[in-house]
Amino acid sequence: MLNISVRQLHYFIALVKAGSFSRAAEAVGVTQSTLSAAIQTLEAEIGVTLIDRTGRRMQLLPAGEDFLNRAREIVASIEELPEHAKQAERPLTTRLRLGVIPSIAPFLLPKVLPRTAQAFPELQLSVREGLTRTLLDSLRSGTLDVALVAHPYDLDDFEVAEIGKDTFFLAVRRDHALANRDRIDASDLQDQPFLLLETGHCLREHVMAAIGSKPTHTGGDVHATSIMTLVQLVEFGMGVTLLPEVAIKAGVTRGSEISIVPYEGQHNFRSLALVWRANAARRNEYQLFATHLRNHCMKK
Repeated sequence: MLNISVRQLHYFIALVKAGSFSRAAEAVGVTQSTLSAAIQTLEAEIGVTLIDRTGRRMQLLPAGEDFLNRAREIVASIEELPEHAKQAERPLTTRLRLGVIPSIAPFLLPKVLPRTAQAFPELQLSVREGLTRTLLDSLRSGTLDVALVAHPYDLDDFEVAEIGKDTFFLAVRRDHALANRDRIDASDLQDQPFLLLETGHCLREHVMAAIGSKPTHTGGDVHATSIMTLVQLVEFGMGVTLLPEVAIKAGVTRGSEISIVPYEGQHNFRSLALVWRANAARRNEYQLFATHLRNHCMKK
């Protein structure tokens, strides 16, 4: 049976983060020789070399990269245990670290925060906004508990609780030729300057999937990083775009010169979901929180 301690895992994670034995030893409060011996014992126990020590700088080997991900998951799960024990009888009464992507955060958080405070007054909810890939990395490392994201997206490493469907609508200026249509589909957008969020935002990929391909014409040299910016560009006449229903219901186009037209298509929506690490110790709490979001925060 393997004899690996949580302390050894902590030392290994600290070593990778620090990039050197001396800085890692200082970070965890031990001597460099103690840290080095712990890492050597760890490698001997698992029978794999994790660190290349031959160069001037410590280098993580491929086997070490895989082990690092597993180590982070294990340490994160262990650190959850005290709160999990407290939550056994009284769920959602301590801390919950929530990540939210930028194309959801400004539109759902005004509902989520007050309704969650009312439903779970003892819950200490912290919120971090970030791109999907960043939030998922934070889940893996244990610096977030749950994340509110949109998919399709590669979520194979996570448990997924569906929150709701977020339908896309076309946003055009009121004087645009498509503004008075009852509905439009991808064929109507072939020759339209189409505005997208910049690469890295999952909403960009979801909108491209909704229209079937990369737009023939994009809205010039535009690198928008928010839905609010897209709205401003549409109103200025630089192009058209698809907006998610959560943003429209939140009033993102209210008071503007923009018309909203129903969009038809096989992929005319994205799915919103709460995700967390598979086999998380607090999974029952996270499922309860997902149910709360589904029933009380996705409704008007």
